[in-house]
Amino acid sequence: MDAELTVTGSDDPRGELVLLRKWLNRDEDYRGRVDFKPAEPQEGELGAGTDILLAAIAAGGLDALGQTIGVWIRSRRSEIEVEVSAADGSRVRITAKGPIAKSVAKRLDLGE
Repeated sequence: MDAELTVTGSDDPRGELVLLRKWLNRDEDYRGRVDFKPAEPQEGELGAGTDILLAAIAAGGLDALGQTIGVWIRSRRSEIEVEVSAADGSRVRITAKGPIAKSVAKRLDLGE
């Protein structure tokens, strides 16, 4: 199954995606299974405004991916939002800003 990851809430969403891709590629479960996919242009746009990371994950692997992203968010200092979407329509949005970022990441680590 593929999961699409987007980053918003940052002055440099493309740069954050690059960092997230590097982070995931350090993890044995995702190494070589995460790459960029151009986003589809929205109505009225000449080209795509952001990129998407496409992660090939095992069935039922969204929880593990969410936990890994939670750890990554904990390492970020600025406001950030990551959305993970699966082909079956499942979707999770993780948003963190300031001190709450650590709390969100901790909850993800606990699988809540």
